[in-house]
Amino acid sequence: MEVELKTIPLTLLDVSSIQYNTGQIKGLPKNPRFFRDNRYRLMKKSIEESPEMLYLREIIVYPVDDSFVAIGGNLRLRACKELGFKEVPCKILPVETPTKKLREYASKDNVSFGENDVESMRQEWNIEELMGWGVELPEEKKKDAFEQRFNGIKDEDAIYPMIPKYDEKHELFIIHSSNEVDSNWLREKLGMQRMKSYKSGRLSKSNVISIEDVRHALEDSNSKS
Repeated sequence: MEVELKTIPLTLLDVSSIQYNTGQIKGLPKNPRFFRDNRYRLMKKSIEESPEMLYLREIIVYPVDDSFVAIGGNLRLRACKELGFKEVPCKILPVETPTKKLREYASKDNVSFGENDVESMRQEWNIEELMGWGVELPEEKKKDAFEQRFNGIKDEDAIYPMIPKYDEKHELFIIHSSNEVDSNWLREKLGMQRMKSYKSGRLSKSNVISIEDVRHALEDSNSKS
C-alpha cells in the first residue's frame, strides 16, 4: 500500500505528547540510534544554537492512541526535551502507514550515505567551527618519509641488493619490527633503497643493507643532532 507523503504539513506538537520509540509499536523495533556522550552533547549544543534547523529536519512521528511515537529523530527529541522546548516541528505519518514502511523510515533516517571531502574541509572550512557543530574529522595521517621516497623511485632506478653470505667473514644482524610504520622509519633513517630481488627481479622494499651504510647513516644522524 502506497502512502502519499508529499502533502504532509509541518505541525508543531507539544513535546509532552511525543514518546520515544521503545518498541511499543508491534513490528517496529526500538530506535537503535545512540550517540556517545560527547557527540550527543555537540548535537544538543547545535540545536540550542540553531533551533531553526529543526524546521529543516523535523521529527517524524506516528499517531498511537492519543499521543505520537517518534519514528525519526528520537535523539533530537531527547535534546529538545532536555533544553526545555515546549513544542517541536513534526511531520505526522498517516495512521494507515504500513509497519514495513515505518521500519524503513526509522532505519533510513539514521543513515548517512555521503562522505566528506576531508582534505577540502581542512583547507577551506573553519576547523573549530566544524568541531563545534559536531562534525568529526579523522586524524591527519603523518606523512611517511620512506613511503614518499620509495614511491618516487622509478622501476628502472631500483637497484639489486647485495646477497648476504653467512660464513666466517660475514655477520647477520636482526632488527625486529612489528608494524609497517616502524619498518619504514628504519628504512628511511638508514637510507634504504627500493630494490629488485636478486632471485626473481621483483621490486620491493629492501631489508638488506651493508654495515658500512648503517655506519654512515648513524654518523650523519649524530652530526646533525
